[in-house]
Amino acid sequence: MTRNIRKIDFKVTTPVVQQNESNPDLTFRELATAWLDTIKQDNEHCQLRKWLDLYGDRVAWSITTAELDAAGQAMLEHGYSAATVNRNISTLGSMYKWIAKLHRAPAGFTSPTINAVRHTEAMRVITIEAAKVQALRNVSLTFSDKRFALFVNLLADTGARKFELLERVWSDFDLEAGTILLETSKTGVPRVLHFTESTAALIRRLAPHRPADALAFPGRVPSVSINYRSSWKTLTASVGLPDLHMHDLRHDKARSLLVAGVTLPVAASLMGHSPVVLARRYGHLATADTRRAAEQAWAMAAA
Repeated sequence: MTRNIRKIDFKVTTPVVQQNESNPDLTFRELATAWLDTIKQDNEHCQLRKWLDLYGDRVAWSITTAELDAAGQAMLEHGYSAATVNRNISTLGSMYKWIAKLHRAPAGFTSPTINAVRHTEAMRVITIEAAKVQALRNVSLTFSDKRFALFVNLLADTGARKFELLERVWSDFDLEAGTILLETSKTGVPRVLHFTESTAALIRRLAPHRPADALAFPGRVPSVSINYRSSWKTLTASVGLPDLHMHDLRHDKARSLLVAGVTLPVAASLMGHSPVVLARRYGHLATADTRRAAEQAWAMAAA
């Protein structure tokens, strides 16, 4: 199926945009390129390619919500999932939020993503057998890049997003406390990740030399993090989980927290997630606990 939104005529009239002296002629391409140079996530680079083709030479402030809605609908019609469309709009939103936070957007400018349509997603609820998670840990140790094993163990321990680990430098780690500090996170709130003592021991063993300002997972260029996509594909196939995504360990971690009786607000804080999204995806697990508590209270009142 062809996925090319560049050739689709959205037939949306672009209104005249009031601009001031703050970068009035900044193009979408210039804005996107500058923003991408400040982040290290591969996903954002991939997502923005289609938008650069579509809006590259347009003034960044001239893109409208109606145009984004039309583009999103076109993506759906060309085979993209609702989740992918939503993530693309969120990525654009992060870019516009960045430039606005720097006070380099025209006065009165409002991101076109704020009121853009968000499409209903099919919830991906993941349950991974504990034995399979342990298998991922065990087999990862056989890879030639030993830090891949650290990466896999940290994914399983923390439920972190991939980029949250790949962007870390060693000064973010506290091996005694078993924590990793995220001063900035996707939700904009500082957050602490927690890992096990066995993973701390693995760090001491496999990464004995840890310069404070060095990336924990550097690529060929020391200042740029590695992408473990190929290693992950090989690992998951070898343990019989060829369709498992890195992000699925995050879903499984959230589910396991709630099954263990952790409340939604605490689980959301640990995961750096929106409580609303967590409740929508896994609320039925927490609801089972609250239902039992309510029934116990009814029984006591009736006694």
